[in-house]
Order: sequence, then structure tokens, then C-alpha cells
Amino acid sequence: MRIACLNQDAGIDPARKKGAAVHLAAMREAFADLGHSVVAVDASDEARVEAALGAARAAGGVDLVYERYALGKDRGARWCRAHGVPLVLEVNAPLADEEARYRGGEIDPAVTARERELFGAAALVIAVSSEVARYAVARGAAVERVHVRPNGVDTRRFHPRAPGDPVRARLVPGERFALGFHGRLRPWHGFELFARAAARLLELGEPVHLVLVGEGEFEPHLAAAGVPAERVTRSAWVEHAEIGPYVASFDALPLTYDPAAPCYFSPLKLAEAMACGVVPVLPPLGDLAGAARDGVDALFYPAGDLAALVVALRGLIADPVRRARLSRGAVENARTKSWRAIAEFVATSIAPPSRTAVPRT
Repeated sequence: MRIACLNQDAGIDPARKKGAAVHLAAMREAFADLGHSVVAVDASDEARVEAALGAARAAGGVDLVYERYALGKDRGARWCRAHGVPLVLEVNAPLADEEARYRGGEIDPAVTARERELFGAAALVIAVSSEVARYAVARGAAVERVHVRPNGVDTRRFHPRAPGDPVRARLVPGERFALGFHGRLRPWHGFELFARAAARLLELGEPVHLVLVGEGEFEPHLAAAGVPAERVTRSAWVEHAEIGPYVASFDALPLTYDPAAPCYFSPLKLAEAMACGVVPVLPPLGDLAGAARDGVDALFYPAGDLAALVVALRGLIADPVRRARLSRGAVENARTKSWRAIAEFVATSIAPPSRTAVPRT
């Protein structure tokens, strides 16, 4: 198939250092890996969107438009309807709700109308979580066309570290147990709980070391908790194509999401860490409860419970055999969550059998 991958969000440039850009590029690469012809369209101006889609159609046809949802942007949907091209809408967050919650704005009725046009036109809606799927239906998507597919992972880039790995040796002194964080720190990550857990483990004599890769104001939380600087390795932002070995240097990934915050996300960092054999320790919030299995490929603790988080991490430190078993389980789980599998589901759901592409070998 010839697929136009449409992004109308001006804040999500494919080259930007953020998870949304990673997701955008990953799906385009996955379609291409399956043998489809991909036309990238990154434009927020309606005239430019129209022109780009028209040019793609004139140059070789468009069999499918795969669009990342952007608030109030229905130009792609209208173009698809006018030209009889199926639209697949990828929805990563309840953007209208976020606009009201974080920016204090009320949604213009005209924007709401365009939203209904957009969601109603979709032949298929790919939602990253159950909560996002409910949002899509409320905005006008046909319930039978909405499918939940959590964010994926590229297991070619994210895989367990080998013995003597130089990145691990550089980031983690000696035989310390590495608690990791990677990405851009946000308020809902609840990093203060992460810091407090690390401090408590150090008080108990545990050999923990924090590896923090990315951007954010980590230091105030670490200082408030009393985590000494010599127990922390900070690394600046690492390009996504190169971050795999950094994630693989972790032993555990404590996820400390704020239980009071809405939980509609599908964290890239979870799938990536699991693919590297890092054991996630996480709260059963939202779809996280189904993303891993307690005692099989992860450990769960009650959201916000410092004592329970510390107990779970101490158990991992004390029992390397159990930790190795959970690590193997995490890798096996991650192998079922590839971007390619999501792209294949989209393509086979839309394309007639005669138009299915031949995967690259």
C-alpha cells in the first residue's frame, strides 16, 4: 500500500527530542519495514495539508491516511472523505481534556464539531489505552472501529546488555543495584517518591545507585530526600537511536506515577525497559495493571505507598535468582509489543488481501 502518514501537530516534529516524535517515526519505519510506501506529511496549516495529500495522490495514489490525532484538526478527514481514502486515526491522549485541565481553556464549540467530523470519519481508531478508547467513542468514533494497542518497542534497539557492557560500567560503579529513569521528567511521574524510596534503601544499607537519563529538575527532589550525589549518575538527553544501552544498564525501573493524576497513558519507557530485561516495579494504575504480570515479568505495589515500594525493591536486590527470572519474563513480554505488529494490524485491517505489501527481509 501507499500510506500517507499525517501529523498536523506543530509541536511534534519528527526530529524533536520527545516521546511523541519517537512514536511518529517508529510507526512510519514499521510501515516501511512491512514493504509499504510511506509518504510523510508534517504540516499544521490546512492549505499545506491539502496540497501535500493532493501531491501524494497525484504522484502515485494514496491507499490509506494514517493520522496522529491533533486537537481540532479535521482537514485530513475531510480530504479522505472527498477522495474515498480510508482514514486510520492514532489517538495517544484525550487532548480536549488536557486542554481544559492543564491550560485552563474551554473548548470552542467549533473545535468540538471538527472533532466529531474527524473521529466519525475514521475507518479505524488506534487508542493507546482503554481510557483513550473511551474518549474516542465520546468524541464520535464508532465503538466497533476503536481498538486498544499500547505503545510498542523496537527490540532491535532495546535488548538486554551483555556481560561487561561498557555503558553499564561507565554509569554504575562496581556492583551497585541500578534504579533507572529515562525520558523527560514531568509532574505526573511522581519522582519525589522515587527519590524517597532510593533514600530509604540507602538508609537500610542497600547498594543502590540512581541512573537518570534525560531532562528535568531531578536535583531538588534528590536533595529533599537526602540522596547523596555520589549515588547518582546523571546523563543528558541521549538520541533515541542510541539510548538502548543506557536503559539496559538499569536493574529495575521504579514507576512512581501520582495516583491522583489521570492515568490514560501507555509509557514508552515501560516497554523499552522490559525489552532490555529491566524489571519494572509499578503501580496497578489504568492499563498498567494489564501491561505486565505481577511476579512473572514485573512487581506491583500500591500506588503512592513508599513502604511497599521499598519492600519490593529490597526483594529484588536480595534475590538475584528471582530477579533473573523476572528479567527473562520482561523480555518475553516486550517481544509481543513491537511497532511492526501494530503497523501490520492496521495494514491488514484496511487493505484488501491483493494490496498487502511484502515485508522487507
